[in-house]
Amino acid sequence: MLTALLAAGMLGPLAPPGERSIDVYCSTGDHLWVAEREPVDSPAAVEAMMAWMAETYGTRRMYWRAGGAEIWDRYYQVGEDRPLQYDWAINWERRLFREQRLNQAAVAAAKRHGMEIYLYTGLFEHGVQPDVGIIAPYLFEDTLRIEHPEWCMLDRWGERRCPGPLSPAYPEVRERVIERFVEAMRRFGYDGITFYTYVENVGLRYPDEFGFNQPVIDLFHERYAEVDPRSAELTDDQREHWRRCRGQFVTQFLRELHEALAADGRRVMMILDAAHPDVVQPWWGKPVPGTGPIQLAWEYWVREGIVDGLWVQLGAPADQRALLDRILDLRGDRDLDIVVRTPAPFDPAWEPYVRAGVVPVAVITAPRNGIERLTLEQTGPETLRSPDWKLRVQTLADVAEGRLQLPAGEVAAVADDEHLLVRRRTMHALAALGDATQVPVIERGLTDPESCVRIAAAAALGRLHGPESAQAMLDALSADDGFQLKQACVDSLGAMGEATLPALAAALSSEHVAAREVSVRALYIIGRDGPTAAVREPLRRAMLDASEDDVVRWWAVEGLVGLRLKVTDADREQLADDLIGLLDGSPRMVQQHAAWGLGYMASCVSAETAGRSLAGLERLMRAFGDGCTRRDAAYGWRLVGNALLQHGEPGRAALEAMRAQSDDRWLAWIAYQVAHVPQRTQTMELVDEAEAIATHEQLAPPFPGWRAW
Repeated sequence: MLTALLAAGMLGPLAPPGERSIDVYCSTGDHLWVAEREPVDSPAAVEAMMAWMAETYGTRRMYWRAGGAEIWDRYYQVGEDRPLQYDWAINWERRLFREQRLNQAAVAAAKRHGMEIYLYTGLFEHGVQPDVGIIAPYLFEDTLRIEHPEWCMLDRWGERRCPGPLSPAYPEVRERVIERFVEAMRRFGYDGITFYTYVENVGLRYPDEFGFNQPVIDLFHERYAEVDPRSAELTDDQREHWRRCRGQFVTQFLRELHEALAADGRRVMMILDAAHPDVVQPWWGKPVPGTGPIQLAWEYWVREGIVDGLWVQLGAPADQRALLDRILDLRGDRDLDIVVRTPAPFDPAWEPYVRAGVVPVAVITAPRNGIERLTLEQTGPETLRSPDWKLRVQTLADVAEGRLQLPAGEVAAVADDEHLLVRRRTMHALAALGDATQVPVIERGLTDPESCVRIAAAAALGRLHGPESAQAMLDALSADDGFQLKQACVDSLGAMGEATLPALAAALSSEHVAAREVSVRALYIIGRDGPTAAVREPLRRAMLDASEDDVVRWWAVEGLVGLRLKVTDADREQLADDLIGLLDGSPRMVQQHAAWGLGYMASCVSAETAGRSLAGLERLMRAFGDGCTRRDAAYGWRLVGNALLQHGEPGRAALEAMRAQSDDRWLAWIAYQVAHVPQRTQTMELVDEAEAIATHEQLAPPFPGWRAW
């Protein structure tokens, strides 16, 4: 189709960059985690982003991930036992959604600037049971999964739940999830919805581990009535059909969602993997999709009008072009949006596709994505005083990155500019220029009305600071305990090094928890990179102080365990003794992290101490057996069990003894899970399917059911 149109001369000339439309994707959660990305932490910051995209790049549509994140905030449970995750999700994102009304601001700003705005979210991203995930525990799960574990995609024994999705095979699931999306689309005024199909977790162990819900089995039996799909002996044709059966319920979900949204004129778009568009996406860098290879009948969706658009995901250019050719051949005269994600949206290589109606999608401020500049105009000394705020910001960006030289005094003169992004970039530019006389200007930025300026000031002080800078940051935390400001202060105080120790030591007695938390975290960085002995004792006091906030104590454990290889043998023995002591009677969060720490201490302490550690962990593991009433009954055992595994053969033997006994069903089950269904941070523990089935048949104790958390 594309070749024919080009040959016939039916495609007109391509407009130059800045005069033709592109689409833009803002991964809002990443911007709210990584402070170096452009800010979206206030209505004013969101307005600036929309203006920049519309006025500089002619953006026709914004794909806005915070639309999905607010649904998560409304319907998902987040646990406090992972302090960093909880702080970001509840104390930071939730504030912005509920107090700053971030998504309402985004929709209004997009409309003011003539853009459509699409809610962007995961089709299968419903959180995970907390004993698996990216980390363990990973305390983020849809309440539907918690209340109805049977609605999750299940393994062949109906025991283990697939981390991430709810199963669209159930009408009740489709109805409840569609209600959410329709309500959100109408309440906020989004023009459409875009789904990615990967899941952000590493819980899968082999490709066809999940999906064995009865409706899927029944559908499979319509063709293969005598074949059990739970068998590992499926032929290639049978296995492919099994994956298509799983995909048919995805099609049914999209059909019902499309019907519900079409009444309002709202559109549905699906993202396809560039290299393997016929199956769901793997999470970036992972070897297999986290849901297993569900077949996606996207060509059928187009023919039947079930979707209104297709997005070709980032990938090898040859794969992207091949998929675009397939889509263009299929489209014909249908009303189908076609977009392609690319780090080079104005690359001439895309010209034939743009002429055919394909729209490039760029990602805001991801490294080298073709839309980094706030303006296409050239900067110079005079542009710092331009009436166009975007040109003023670009001038400061060029100063910060060394492309333009200006006197520090001239840069400091715009530190009180009316535009928040000018003030923000001033902080970074002054840090890059390195003129110590301007440190007070940066310190003043810590009290700016906009949080993104305060965050930038804290980050800048890590590069350019004076004798009062550490205290200025710690004082700023009394008024702003936001996630990103705390992180910026931790990094900068750590980078400032040993000179900050008096201020940090004093802050450990502050009435403000944020100042104490930041001090503990910064002490670890200083000890990691410099004088370890000087930070060990204040960290130990914070860890052992029963009156201290649990989050501060958690970070103290994190720091001391992180420094274990930089201290003396005697210090390691003392730390292990302290952690063993924390296993009994400590608050849940502290106890969990002490157990985690003992796993890492096992290989660097004496045999006698390791034996006492093992005994304490074994005793704690047994507390998760039958009749457990702990709040972490659904996941705390994973931390304790992993620590037992790190004790080597004695730890594994203890787990096997728990697995083999028959008096305590839950203890046997969780011991089996730790020893034979392992979960590790950031690691997808892939195994052979036949081996996994054989292991289950030989070693798995009776399934005791599911525990809610």
